[in-house]
Amino acid sequence: MERVGMHYSERHQDLKGFEDAVKDVADTVLSSSHVTIVGHVDADGISGASIASIALERAGIPYDIRFIKKLDDAEIAAINTRRSDTSWLVDLGSGSYSKFTADRVCVSDHHLPEKDAKAKGRSGQADLLSYAEHHANPHIFGIDGSTEISGAGVAYLVAKAIDARNVDMAPIAVVGAVGDFQDSAECRLKGLNRQVLEDAVEEGKMAAIKDLRVFGRETRPVAKMLQFSTDPLLPGLTNDAVACQRFLMDLGVPLTEGEKWRCWVDLTEVEKRSVASAVCEHLLKSGSGHWACKRLIGEVYVLKQERFGTELHDAKEYSTLLNACGRYGEGMVGLRICAGDRGEMLEKGLNLQRNHRGNLADAVGLVKDLGVERGRFLQHFHGRTEILDSIVGIVAGMVLGSGEVPSDVPIVAFAYSEDEKVKVSARATRELVQKGIDLAVAVKAASEKVGGTGGGHNIAAGATISIGREGAFLEEMEKLIETQLSGNINA
Repeated sequence: MERVGMHYSERHQDLKGFEDAVKDVADTVLSSSHVTIVGHVDADGISGASIASIALERAGIPYDIRFIKKLDDAEIAAINTRRSDTSWLVDLGSGSYSKFTADRVCVSDHHLPEKDAKAKGRSGQADLLSYAEHHANPHIFGIDGSTEISGAGVAYLVAKAIDARNVDMAPIAVVGAVGDFQDSAECRLKGLNRQVLEDAVEEGKMAAIKDLRVFGRETRPVAKMLQFSTDPLLPGLTNDAVACQRFLMDLGVPLTEGEKWRCWVDLTEVEKRSVASAVCEHLLKSGSGHWACKRLIGEVYVLKQERFGTELHDAKEYSTLLNACGRYGEGMVGLRICAGDRGEMLEKGLNLQRNHRGNLADAVGLVKDLGVERGRFLQHFHGRTEILDSIVGIVAGMVLGSGEVPSDVPIVAFAYSEDEKVKVSARATRELVQKGIDLAVAVKAASEKVGGTGGGHNIAAGATISIGREGAFLEEMEKLIETQLSGNINA
């Protein structure tokens, strides 16, 4: 494995500054009499909050935990008036950092920080180092938080700075990174994520292996695994169950063993090579090119102490389980799973995941019925109350990767939220990001233009706006995406 530590650098990066910021958060937390952890509800946030809670427990520091969907004005006010000695925000907070007035607010995040912050002497993106106090975010120091380290990864580095024995939580940080698709760009983890992976491997708790990257290696029947593949998309196979079964049978690969459907991990090495070679040949013949073949094979990450053939043995499947917990208001269930509960909480999490899969299938079917409306530089759909606001972003990504809508423009999805607002989720492809699209910048600017708030990553971003402002938001997004693609701004 490539060894990469805190001195990893592809371009100008202030790694020493980032390391100091991590230590500053760790020192602040260690000097606290009580900490409130505020974590995001996705897999990365749950992983990070789990790491934070275990680090505090080992340090003997009392704490409580809250999981939130978004950091709106009400949540910021609650943090500013909270009685806890310290609030520790995990996988969120950087986009609203200037709004915190409480003295002891720590942020370990990897989302794009706000621009033009004018509070506590902080001068915004032009001089981000000036507001790095208790704020560990890789972007501040020239490190790409969308590909080089996740929110869980930042929380892990803070935990390791608190106590070196917290290195044993590296696998959970890898789960968070994979859940945040940080391995997607190069089909492997890179940057500081590599250091976290290295720790997990050296602890003997994780292995990085070269294998098929299609989701469901451990638990999905092989035919289903191919059927639902979207990265890469398999023309003629994706979304066609009969074609996938026929494809495997033509290769002489049995679909079942006795009464049990065979999963990818059940296949022999000879069968795996046969299927992988045939899929590559199929991609080339279908005109998908070498790029799709390269995305088929890459690094996958297994947790060696978890049971083979289960959702917890593969980091990608583990992260999906955590996502299912968080999206339905059960972040604590995911946290307990990360902490080692393999009884009641794991069973509850698996039940949530089964429900989650059903909801996603229904939502994707609804979008097919409704149709996706195409603009000049965007396409969009509105889930209204029929699609949960907590999963509309996942649905948008699934629709964009389904092969049934164009992938040459980003997709924007809307859904009504419980607080009588509109949740906005935007998704792009890696190819679009390479062409200059940055959804974090575009969504944040467009949402603020219509009186909302937003942010995220270049490939995936979200916002909250008022009902009735969807059209105006799309107009702003169209302008911004056109400008980004024209190369007239530094995205």
